[in-house]
Order: sequence, then C-alpha cells, then structure tokens
Amino acid sequence: MQTVYSVEMQLPEDKQPGYYAQIVKGIADIVTLIDRDKTMLFVQTSEDGDAFIAFTAKYKVQCECGTWLLLDDPGWRSNPLLFTDYGIVTRSDNHFLDLQLAAVVSLYAPAASAHEGTSELTAALEQASEHALAELPSEDGRWLIAVDRHHIPLMEGIARAYHCRAELIL
Repeated sequence: MQTVYSVEMQLPEDKQPGYYAQIVKGIADIVTLIDRDKTMLFVQTSEDGDAFIAFTAKYKVQCECGTWLLLDDPGWRSNPLLFTDYGIVTRSDNHFLDLQLAAVVSLYAPAASAHEGTSELTAALEQASEHALAELPSEDGRWLIAVDRHHIPLMEGIARAYHCRAELIL
C-alpha cells in the first residue's frame, strides 16, 4: 500500500491522433510512470506531478492532480460492487483508491481482550465488511479496511460495539 499521485490531462479535441502519444512519451522521459488509465497517469511523488504539469504546459494541456492509494499487496480483496465508485482498476490490474473519497481504517482486538475473549472481532469484521471498498488481513490479527471517508465514524462505532479498536491509517 503506497500513496501515489495522479495527473489527469484535459486534451484539446482539435489535435492529431499522435499528439497524446507524443506527450506521454515526453512525460516518460522526465518522470517514472507507475501506470495509467486513459488520460490519467500515475507518478511516484508530488514533485514528479509538478514536473509533469510543467512539461504539459508547453503543449497548452490543462491538468488536474489527485492523491491515490495503490493497493499493491496481493492480499487486498476489493468489493466489486463498490470499488470502482471510489477508485480505478487499470488494464495492468493495479487497484488505485482516490484518497479524497476513501480512507483506510485498521480494525483489531485490543491486546487485553484478545486473551480474555471479550472482543468480538469476527462479528465486527462481518459488519464492517458490508461497507468495505477493499480489505486486507494482516498476520498480527489486524484488518485494514478501505471505506468511504464519511464512514470513518461508522467504523469507530462498530469497533466500540464489539469491544474492538478502529484506528485511522490514511
């Protein structure tokens, strides 16, 4: 899971078909592209995004920037009914979540209750998964759950109801 940046180009409609390809090739010469989806290109850092925008300004191309989360761990399970409302699955099968819309919450049983059996983590996870855009179990018993940003208080409420903990990660 890593934070990446996007730059979406608003291309002029009156240009030749090779125009876009020429711009993308030029961008690839100055920054490392992680992936792309149509006119949206993903880069590693915000500085790369700034260099991208400076380059495209020479072509009079308007750009819009964004911050995304690349779900690069193969254990992430996305919800096919909700994921594409909050993110993009590229042709390369990379899953990106828009961090303006989504957040990642860690749901786990506190150490004391894990031994005493007072936490109902399984029930909490079942209820939380109804709202999950994607989820990732970890070896330490924590679950990372990507949700709509407006559902952060809901995840905290589910955790309280089942004697668990919810921690905002991103």
